[in-house]
Amino acid sequence: MKNLIYPIITLFFITMFFTPDACALDLSRKKKKAERKLYITVTKKDRCPVCGMFVHPYQKWITQIQFKNGSHHSFDGMKCMCRFYIDPEKYDATKKKQDITLILVRDYYTLKFIPYDKAFYAVGSDVFGPMGHELIPFDSQKNADIFLSDHNGLKVLRFDDINTELLDKLDKAKKTVTLD
Repeated sequence: MKNLIYPIITLFFITMFFTPDACALDLSRKKKKAERKLYITVTKKDRCPVCGMFVHPYQKWITQIQFKNGSHHSFDGMKCMCRFYIDPEKYDATKKKQDITLILVRDYYTLKFIPYDKAFYAVGSDVFGPMGHELIPFDSQKNADIFLSDHNGLKVLRFDDINTELLDKLDKAKKTVTLD
């Protein structure tokens, strides 16, 4: 019995003191790896396929669509990205909606890249993007609501609520947007 106590105590201490750190380290690595995937690389030569503007100067507004073949298109804002998403072949005859593997947008407050379908979009605020009125992405409803309150926004939308009619209203609006 005495011979079993030391291995059991040793195993107990190893489990109690080393395993949680190892697990935490492993989770930390997995999280960093996942965050690395949600990153957009843009060169100074990249142009928005919708409006033709250079994307690099507008780091805060960059969005990106990635495709099965490893290629991507970067955009200078949500409106252009949404227009491309709605009708990709209009802007690039070689791309189809079913070839899209990932769409990333940039949270306005944290500047972290997030999946488009997880984001909440503020619309109609007094904050302008490179192309005027923009859909402004946030990682949470709470942050989008705070932004609306701080910047006279009209409403928070999800990606499925965005359509060509809304994009046209944003483009045509001068000082303020109306959604009626």
